[in-house]
Amino acid sequence: MRRRFRHFLFMFGAATVHELCHAFVGYLAQGAVSANALTPPNVDHLDYGSSQSQLLDIPRGEAGRWVENILYGGSLEYYFSESDDIGQVGVPYIITSEDIAWQVDPNAISAFVQEPQTPMRKRKSGSLPHVALLLLTSTAWSGTASGADVSAPDGGGGGSMHASKQVVVRDSPDFCFRGCQLALREPQYADIQANASFLTKECSSHLLHTSLFLCLAEYCHGEGPQQLAQLNKTCSDIAHTPLPPYARVLADYPDDVRSGLRRLRRTEAGPKTNVSEVVLPSQQLYEDAYDTLENLNYVRKRHFLYGGLMFLFWFVVVVYGLCSRMVTTASRAFRLRPTKGGIVGGGGGGYQLLSGDEEVAFSNRNSLSPLRRPRVWLRRYVTLPATFGYRCAQAFFGWYTVPPRIQSLTIVAFVALNVATCVVGYKTFPGNMYWPTVSQQLYRYVSDRTGIISYINFPLIWLFGMRNNVLLWLTGWDFGTFNNFHRWVARVATVQAIVHSIGYTILVWTDGGFASFLEWWSMFFWWTGGVATIAMSLLLGLSVFWMRRHMYETFLVVHVVLSVLVLVGMAGHVSIFHGRYDGFFWVCFLVWAADRGVVRGLRILAFNLRFWNTRAHATYDPDANIVRLVIPYGSSSLYRPRPGTYYYLHVLNDRRFWESHPFTVASVGSHPQQDCNEGSMLLAGAHRTHNSTRGSGNGMRPATARAEPPSAMTFLIRPYDGFTARLRDKAQAAAPHPAQLRMLVDGPYGHSQPLDTFDAVLFVAGGSGIVVPLSYLSGFSPSQRVLHRPVRIVWAVREAAFAADVIQRDFRVVFDSASNVTIDVYVTQSPRSAERGDEYDNSRNDGVDDGGAQENAGPTGRRGTPPSWHQVRFLSGRPDVRQKVTSEAQSTTGAGRLAVVACGPALMADDARRAVVNVLGSNGAEDVEYFEESFQW
Repeated sequence: MRRRFRHFLFMFGAATVHELCHAFVGYLAQGAVSANALTPPNVDHLDYGSSQSQLLDIPRGEAGRWVENILYGGSLEYYFSESDDIGQVGVPYIITSEDIAWQVDPNAISAFVQEPQTPMRKRKSGSLPHVALLLLTSTAWSGTASGADVSAPDGGGGGSMHASKQVVVRDSPDFCFRGCQLALREPQYADIQANASFLTKECSSHLLHTSLFLCLAEYCHGEGPQQLAQLNKTCSDIAHTPLPPYARVLADYPDDVRSGLRRLRRTEAGPKTNVSEVVLPSQQLYEDAYDTLENLNYVRKRHFLYGGLMFLFWFVVVVYGLCSRMVTTASRAFRLRPTKGGIVGGGGGGYQLLSGDEEVAFSNRNSLSPLRRPRVWLRRYVTLPATFGYRCAQAFFGWYTVPPRIQSLTIVAFVALNVATCVVGYKTFPGNMYWPTVSQQLYRYVSDRTGIISYINFPLIWLFGMRNNVLLWLTGWDFGTFNNFHRWVARVATVQAIVHSIGYTILVWTDGGFASFLEWWSMFFWWTGGVATIAMSLLLGLSVFWMRRHMYETFLVVHVVLSVLVLVGMAGHVSIFHGRYDGFFWVCFLVWAADRGVVRGLRILAFNLRFWNTRAHATYDPDANIVRLVIPYGSSSLYRPRPGTYYYLHVLNDRRFWESHPFTVASVGSHPQQDCNEGSMLLAGAHRTHNSTRGSGNGMRPATARAEPPSAMTFLIRPYDGFTARLRDKAQAAAPHPAQLRMLVDGPYGHSQPLDTFDAVLFVAGGSGIVVPLSYLSGFSPSQRVLHRPVRIVWAVREAAFAADVIQRDFRVVFDSASNVTIDVYVTQSPRSAERGDEYDNSRNDGVDDGGAQENAGPTGRRGTPPSWHQVRFLSGRPDVRQKVTSEAQSTTGAGRLAVVACGPALMADDARRAVVNVLGSNGAEDVEYFEESFQW
């Protein structure tokens, strides 16, 4: 194998060297040819298919030349020399744009010019890169390349030229006009000051605007007058110097005169070139200028086109959510509900009319069907499970969380879209007149693309991060879903801003080093953009899960301050565009102002028009380690609290009154209590001081005159630190009486889940998460269907006193209304650890593990439950959530639809989610729905 490979390399190399030598020797073998043997053609223009050659009348003092643009992108000038400065007298040579001379085979040239009256001197160079140019040229002339065969006009040359150039159409009048401007504006013209602006040059320099007119006539195919109208208006309005008539200039320069004008070459298009005559840009210079503008326009259009794809992407996502919600609502509407008569699907696929309280078996309504299998598969493998294996609500290493799989797929698609739109859609070429090298063009284009798309993402960041987001109502998704989208859009925009800043820094540094870098930093738009990028980077680092979880108030203040800094910085950064990008700033500002200044205020007023006079009562039970907060609402409230919704609460008579936290309503009292004793028990915890003795029987205290207001919301709040700790301290300081608090109530937020449409409900709660099942059970009237269906609550709680207190005081109405509600209370704190006063984190001790639980119907030293409430069982240890969900799903398979609601620590929620995923599709279990009630910081 090695021998064959070496043989292949040898043969390939030998063949390559042979062909190169053959071409080169054949090129040199032509020898010197007397100039007298050359016969100039009697034509002005020769059309060579895809290229155009011009026979020029050379004025005195210049060498004759013939300009031909070929494939590899350079203007070649063919000279006949009478001087030996560049080679043998009378032999044609190629003079490239770098003024390097190469000998040419005259027999291969299809058109020649007359010998010049005065020779032009050119320097001779043997630059190695041009050897490839020479070989490419000789190969094309020798007939090995494909293309049009063009013979000499007089038929006497004996040679032919084969053109193999790519056809490029440059027919845009706008680019042609601006291309002529770009090609001619840099040189210094003798009739205008050297430091004059471009506009002054074009309006006041006779040499420049005459050259511009002739360039339009030469390259723009008669579109000159139309394109000059706007320039003439600008010159008349600003410089007060109207341009001369276009037709008069052309009349002064007929074709024979224009053919003799000096051709401004590509290397002469810079500010170091002095022009004292009317000139025309060479073909190569014009094409470079045209392509520079056309490429820039191509790239800039895609900046905004690709930026618009971000809005299109999220529009599709929201439409999917809206359609999904509509389909789900419609499917639930067609399911049987035990009302007074109704139409339901019959077992045979038709409909049957029910009378009175008649029930229809689940198997008749929801028989297994192949049509439902794709939906079950989608829920089991796409929409419901965690992204990777098991963890979803739990943090990875305590620093970050990964959302459910469907959200992760959406986020990955969005990130991929942003990456793709930032790496495609660019056109570059080496002759660009703004950025000469391809690397400079890429730095500039990529920097612009990332900066524009980053800014376009800003309205999405602000919209997704607001409490009052209309998309929440349209899709029915919770705040946590859009909060995940908010964070990831912000992360993508931040990375794009960083790339944008790095790209421009490299450009500036490459152009002028550290001095140029400092000079740019002194410009307002530059340093404001830099401040915005730095602030975004800080936001990215200070918004990690650990920060939000453990230092929420600090996170919130820093988040708001840096967000304002980002927005103001970006407004300053785009100020150089004179309003072109201001719309993105105003959208963000208006969304923020509408959420914080308008909608939140309206919600507060809707709860109580006299918002400053909302008086709440707070009590703290040290045995249960719970704050019970009762907030009244009267007839002036424009809405009734709904199950599962939450409110942001401000304490106005607190030193940090601006802080607020979300809390779910535990129960609602909408009418006077049945008797004084029951009303008294609602505030029983207020009559124990923080030094009260544990283990005093059932823990009941004598009734007092104060009872729960007729219309009030009750919150059960576990105190930790910060806001909740201050609530606890205020309640303890006021004991044995309730603490009087002036509250500002902002809400409600969230959605009530349609649990009344299910045949059975399983609540998996941990600690203060018991407020979720309590709110749903107490929020439905006895006529509603959920109270006529089995409802099972599995509750893991640290303190038995807390469990007994809630069951006695809050579940009384539930047990009186329905006998099919059962509660298994798992007390995770042992009596010995309770006596020691051990404290555990809620996410750890209100959670679950795989350990067993032992029944303990009447734990010693704890408040007991009334004997008549046989629905309640006290057990020690932690529940096996997976086993509970599996068992409940198996018991309802073929008998009804099961809703599993997780409302507890992250570990418990992940166990419940995993269990539901596992039972979906197993043994015919298709109608198991999972709901997670938790607030994601």
